[in-house]
Amino acid sequence: MYSIKQILESRREIFGNEDYIFEKVNGRFVGRTYGEFVDDVYGFASLLQKEGLVGKKIAIFAANSYAYMVADAAIMGFVGISVCISKEWSAESLIELAEQIELDAMIYGDRQKEKVDALRLHFEKIKYIPIETVAGHAPTGELIDDLVDPSGCSKIIFSSGTTGIPKAVMLSQNNMFACWEDLCRRAPLDSSDVDYLFLPLHHAYAGICNFLYSMISGMKIYLCSSTASMLEELQEVKPTVFCAVPLIFERICAACVEKNIEPLAVFGGNIRYMFCGGAWFDPKLREFFLTRGVDIMNSCGLSETSSLISLDYPKATALASVGRVMENMTLKIDKPNADGVGEIIVKGENVFLGYYNNPEANAKAFDIDGFFHTGDLGRLDGDILYHCGRIKKVIVLSNGENVYPDEIVALLLGYPELKSAKVYEKDGRICATLFTNTRIDPQKIVDSVNSRLPKYSRIQAFETLDDSIGTRMK
Repeated sequence: MYSIKQILESRREIFGNEDYIFEKVNGRFVGRTYGEFVDDVYGFASLLQKEGLVGKKIAIFAANSYAYMVADAAIMGFVGISVCISKEWSAESLIELAEQIELDAMIYGDRQKEKVDALRLHFEKIKYIPIETVAGHAPTGELIDDLVDPSGCSKIIFSSGTTGIPKAVMLSQNNMFACWEDLCRRAPLDSSDVDYLFLPLHHAYAGICNFLYSMISGMKIYLCSSTASMLEELQEVKPTVFCAVPLIFERICAACVEKNIEPLAVFGGNIRYMFCGGAWFDPKLREFFLTRGVDIMNSCGLSETSSLISLDYPKATALASVGRVMENMTLKIDKPNADGVGEIIVKGENVFLGYYNNPEANAKAFDIDGFFHTGDLGRLDGDILYHCGRIKKVIVLSNGENVYPDEIVALLLGYPELKSAKVYEKDGRICATLFTNTRIDPQKIVDSVNSRLPKYSRIQAFETLDDSIGTRMK
């Protein structure tokens, strides 16, 4: 098994003088070597130890940065529990968080200062650390490097949720590194690879599969300076590795069609591995890229599974699937229907320790045999997994056909004119509500989406809520 301590010690001997992490400073990418990164991790870890934070829960509330990565590795590897939260959280959510998990310290970015100041009024005893003070501390011989158990909780990531504070997912280092070897079977990464990273580090997708795994491979990471600069920076960085969610690929596809350019050129021309995850990926969109020389490897995973359940091998042909089940896992389809669709349940080293301070949720999440019930629906064809939506979001029509609203919503949200959408059943018909703040032709969007759906799952009625004029159009 891997641990952050063991990785940094062993890989420093190999990659110590090689450039590792780059971020934009005054309009140009500035790199730090692997050795500099290790020094900064050790230096910050020793500072946190001196501050009495060993074994404590330390939140990181900031945008992606080199300092964020230093802090995350230092906390997990040598101090306590890294609590990763979205930089967009409100002050009210921070207060709820501090109460829920009994937060001990918070590292925060300058743009989050106003929200943190509101938190201070309620929690004076929390230690507050500006993120600009993280890097640059000289390593000392006082760092105690045997305080953290790789099998204990090292990171808390919050599961997706729409109301209140989402559940706090506890991950160990053993959990987080469990899928590394299976990933390497599909994509053998090394220090010659270059990753352009724009996904937020507080998500498992970026924080584990991009950042933590790069500490093993030595893959170079270029941090996106802003989403508005992505296309320009892709040309500058020319990455060999790119990870994204379907929405990004939809927008790039639209740009390619509009400007009549090839996708491979958009990414800089050096792509070796392209990964997609986080939402339903339209196989027609995937085919668009594949026929133009861009092989996108689709995946499925949750925070609770350290980001991965399944991932394609290169040149996969089952374009509607979410890849092959990771070899280190046991996956079953629980209570399948006549079509083989049932709940995806899993067991393996990458499955989380449980939800923090939430015995009721833990009791629902795990069955008597130790399988984690994901709440996702799927079916298997051998070891190839097909994702079919969420248990709570399946419409069973009177003729026995199953409709998965998430898939239809994903298609609708491929149109940038829509802010959001919901799909539901009413009086035996598939209906949709489209939310927008611009003038659009909703019928054209619905017709386009319906053309890509089986007849039984097509939208039969819809309404549009137009925020810009405050009226409802049928």
